Amino acid sequence: MGVLVTAEDALTAEGARARLRDYAGLRPLPAAERHRADVHLVFADRFTGATLDLLRSLAADAHDPGAGAVLVTGEVPDRYVLPAVQYGLRSVVARTAAGFDAVAEAVRETARGNAVLPSGIQGALIDQVLGLRSSVLEPAGLTFSGLGIREVEVLRLLAEGLDTADIGRRLNYSERTIKQVISGVTGRLGLRNRTQAVAYAFRHGAL
Repeated sequence: MGVLVTAEDALTAEGARARLRDYAGLRPLPAAERHRADVHLVFADRFTGATLDLLRSLAADAHDPGAGAVLVTGEVPDRYVLPAVQYGLRSVVARTAAGFDAVAEAVRETARGNAVLPSGIQGALIDQVLGLRSSVLEPAGLTFSGLGIREVEVLRLLAEGLDTADIGRRLNYSERTIKQVISGVTGRLGLRNRTQAVAYAFRHGAL
C-alpha cells in the first residue's frame, strides 16, 4: 500500500520513509504521487490549526476519498477531534510513547478501514457527535442517517410489514401524508421504491 509521509521537518520525514521500507507491504510515496496514497502518515509535535489545514489539503488531493490519515503527535485538543475526523483522520499514535512498530500497525489498520484512537480521543469524539445530534440535528428534525425523524418512523413501520393505511392510523397521519413521506425519501435519495428506502435506512443505522 502507498503511504505518503508528511512531517514538520525533513529529517523526521526521511527517517519515517526509511523505516516504512522495513515493513512488508508498506511503500513510501514520493511527494509527486501524493494523490495515490492509500494512507497519509503525518508527524506533528502538537496538533494546531495548521495540522487541521494539512489534513484538509491531503483529503482534497486524494483520488481515493476513503484514504485515511494516521497522526503521530502529542495531545489532540478536543475542539479539533471532530473536524480532523471529517478530513480523514482515522488513527492517532502518541509520539512520545510509540515505537515505529505501533506506527506501522496503525497504518495497516487504517488501510483496512479501521481506527486506532486513544480512549481520550474516542471519548471526545463521542461527546462531540452527541452534542451535534442534540444541538443541530434533533432541532431540525433530522438523524445521522440523513433521514428525518418522521421518515424513520414511517420506514420502521414499513419494515414491520404495515401498509400505508395502517401506518397512518398508527402515527395519526392521513394515508396521503404517509405516501408523501415515502415519496419524499425515495425522490431525495434517488431510490426506486419503498423497499429500497427501507434497505437504505437499515444500511445507515436508522432502523
